Amino acid sequence: MGAAALTLAACAAPAEPEAAPSATGEGHEVMAASELKVGAQASVKINKADVIVYRQDESTVLAYSAICTHAGCTVVPGEDAKFHCPCHDSYFNVADGSVAGGPAPRPLTRFAATIEGDKVLVYL
Repeated sequence: MGAAALTLAACAAPAEPEAAPSATGEGHEVMAASELKVGAQASVKINKADVIVYRQDESTVLAYSAICTHAGCTVVPGEDAKFHCPCHDSYFNVADGSVAGGPAPRPLTRFAATIEGDKVLVYL
């Protein structure tokens, strides 16, 4: 491999999903927890940020940037435990945001999220 290839490889973003970030700062209430059933996905907007959420179990909600890592299109709820980017058919696993198919080169950016009472909170 030439020096240029090594430099590009060193600068490439990791293809592994991010670890769950800590819920610090002010959480943004995005919906009632009762509106997001276990196994369900939803698209929400926080200020101008597009976010996609997934209810993993009764006490766990996961949140990710809804901006596709391929071409910047908006990722939407999908089927079979995957989020979907309709622009070029990229798919992302709901459990960790990793790429499940298509041209997307990296996982979705993960945000901290919690369920407090009947509120789903996302921390940007």
